[in-house]
Amino acid sequence: MNITVALTFNERDAVSLLNWLARCNARLLRERPSLPLLYATAVRYGREEEETWSDFIQLLAQGWEDCDALAAARAGELIARGWRALSPRDPGYAVAKAANLTTIPAEVALTTTLRPGEHGLYHCVVRYVVNGTAWYDDPSARLGMLPERLDGHECHERIVTRVRLSGIRRDPDHARAARIRGQLQRAHRSRRSRRRESP
Repeated sequence: MNITVALTFNERDAVSLLNWLARCNARLLRERPSLPLLYATAVRYGREEEETWSDFIQLLAQGWEDCDALAAARAGELIARGWRALSPRDPGYAVAKAANLTTIPAEVALTTTLRPGEHGLYHCVVRYVVNGTAWYDDPSARLGMLPERLDGHECHERIVTRVRLSGIRRDPDHARAARIRGQLQRAHRSRRSRRRESP
């Protein structure tokens, strides 16, 4: 089924919609554990003339996509599969595996390059958090956007440099929810430690 939504572009709304797509992908991947991980498929990066945001299954069927759907697919698999969606070459892998994380908080974020007198150049990347440390991944760079193949650590370093230069746009609703989750987890740990200390 094809659904067309016509929007006036707004960074905040675009990032919110892409994170909605990432959550849909996470649900699909949980419901269908036989689906492969993105980097284990033949899916490649390709530029689009007209924007299409595909879910994970449509992405596999099409065989290519640009940065938006690739980032939503990668974020979705980190949410759905946790440490198993990482490889030993990905930042945070060893810590996530040791902690047996069955889900990893992940989101689609935008990096924007602005040049005077020109429209912004938008690029979607993935931000994920393992035990309080934020890492970045760029599925487009890993799947053919660049002439060389990058591993997870190389992608992270490139994105960190780009973020320092141009900033990153995150879904404010996602960031707020993450703060609330962190506060609840800290409160829960505090209650548990007080119970253990009580006679």
